[in-house]
Amino acid sequence: MYLYKRNFILAAFLILSAGAAFPQNAPADTTQEPKQHTRAHDGARGTERVAKALNLTDAQKEQAKAIHEKYRASSEDFRTQMGALREQFKAAKEANNTAELDKLKQQREALFAKNKETWTAERNEFRSILTADQQAKLDQMRESRRDNGGGKRDSKPEKPQA
Repeated sequence: MYLYKRNFILAAFLILSAGAAFPQNAPADTTQEPKQHTRAHDGARGTERVAKALNLTDAQKEQAKAIHEKYRASSEDFRTQMGALREQFKAAKEANNTAELDKLKQQREALFAKNKETWTAERNEFRSILTADQQAKLDQMRESRRDNGGGKRDSKPEKPQA
């Protein structure tokens, strides 16, 4: 009986001392709202950044907002369709159904082509409200972004050679 009690006390001591030896991280400050990294959130920041960089007038900002709203439904539809397609891709991969995967790839390509047309129309309509100087600045910003990889996931900096 004494041996069990001693082992119990020893185990409790080890557990408590381990907690002191390996302190837990302090809890995060829960008073702040967590950052949301959604496309809509990042898009709003990007729009503000472009408006500021191009020095858009209030009238141009309103026109740009109207243009964006005009194409919003199409963008949301594209995201919804891509989400459904992604789920179908996942199911077809798990089932190892290559015929279905090929069909889904064709659907994806058609969806991307349709979205590119819509995106191009929106971009051209936005450019039409800009002055020549603002269009030149927008082109410069686009080139700069393209030179920096354009924020693409698959563009990675080259590793230095050893």
